[in-house]
Amino acid sequence: MTDRMIKPALLNEGDTVAVVAPSGLVEKETIEEAIDTIASWGLTARRGKFLYERHGIFAGSDDQRYADLQQALDDSSVRAVFCARGGYGMSRIISRIDFSAFKKNPKWIIGYSDITVLHMYINCRLGISTIHGEMLLNYHRNEPGGETLRSLKDVLFEKPHDQEWKPELSRDGVAQGIIVGGNLSLVSNLMGTDLKDCLEGKILFLEERGEYFYSLDRMITGLKLAGVLRNLKGLVIGGLTGIKQSSVEYTLGEREVVMDGVTGYSYPVAFDFPAGHIADNRAFYCGADVKLEVTGSEASLRFL
Repeated sequence: MTDRMIKPALLNEGDTVAVVAPSGLVEKETIEEAIDTIASWGLTARRGKFLYERHGIFAGSDDQRYADLQQALDDSSVRAVFCARGGYGMSRIISRIDFSAFKKNPKWIIGYSDITVLHMYINCRLGISTIHGEMLLNYHRNEPGGETLRSLKDVLFEKPHDQEWKPELSRDGVAQGIIVGGNLSLVSNLMGTDLKDCLEGKILFLEERGEYFYSLDRMITGLKLAGVLRNLKGLVIGGLTGIKQSSVEYTLGEREVVMDGVTGYSYPVAFDFPAGHIADNRAFYCGADVKLEVTGSEASLRFL
């Protein structure tokens, strides 16, 4: 990753975008309703050929999902790629993707959760910014004028809004750097690849859903043992939702588990950033230069 990230061009009404499902399977009715929302923004959606296929838990076979994503990346008339959902499956096809045409003609990639794999590859290996934002599977859960979809439209068509929020737990400080990351499980799974080196000197964003407390602890500890947490400039934690107790109850909460992992480091830490598997899942640029400021119960993330 370079220190100067490339940002794809903002969208304009009339642009063509692609809708693909590189991970879990999707229901046509739900996705078509979401495509209507995209159309209301003045965009023309081009559906992947295999968008509504099914192969086990996946939206088609590996070959089919790969073909749709590769086609969307290669097509110079497509200005953004909307991922229909997460789930699991991106890791199975990521090594096959040819990014040569995409590097010559960067476009926005939108998604989160399992799409963390794609974000990390594009941010770290190509030095191109992407969008961590809501996927079509969940559009119907959001009010048309609500913050989740409004923020997504804003980052696609306009300069992104700086984010200010009130964390319940934090560690004061100021940091400037490139923000990368996404879903903790996926970030953790990638630590056996060269993408681990990408996190050094970065502001790391993490969010998670539905894991056991011991698993949350294990992944944070793994990042610490790998040296990742030691070398950050800052840490931003989004939603930590549905973290479950096992047969032996954890006496620490989610935030305390994370803070225990960064004990001894001095960089700023801010919880409760409005992004992840939560109702208020605001879109923001991954692989972008930001300034993080944390003071007591106030935190801000400013895009530079």
